[in-house]
Amino acid sequence: MTDTELLLAISNMLDSKLKSELQPFKNELTRELQTIRSELAGELQYIRSELAGELQDIRSELAGELQDIRSELQTLKNDQQSLRAEVHSIKLYQENIILPRLATIEACYIDTYNRYKDYTDKMDATFEDIALLKQVVAEHSEKIQKLA
Repeated sequence: MTDTELLLAISNMLDSKLKSELQPFKNELTRELQTIRSELAGELQYIRSELAGELQDIRSELAGELQDIRSELQTLKNDQQSLRAEVHSIKLYQENIILPRLATIEACYIDTYNRYKDYTDKMDATFEDIALLKQVVAEHSEKIQKLA
């Protein structure tokens, strides 16, 4: 037998010896891994079911809140439409009633102002005339009392 064949025979013998001695460890490790996989699968399934329940609760809660928000938005839209109608009504009232009346009042005040403005220089003379009339009336009253 040559050295190569001898080495090959020793290698094969060692391989088969190691294989036979390592097989129980391999079997044990395989069983342990399978047990761990089973436990992990069970725990993962439990976590998934818990998460699914919690997610369903959150979805239901969010759906309710979303419905409340939609309802409030619809109320706001209705209020906005109502306010628009009221503002439109106020604008029409302002254009058709208030502005013409204001124009009439303004015209009246402007006319009155112009009349007073035209007579302002005459007012001073009128006050002087009234003061003079007071003096004359006072003098005549004194004379009438002396005659009486």
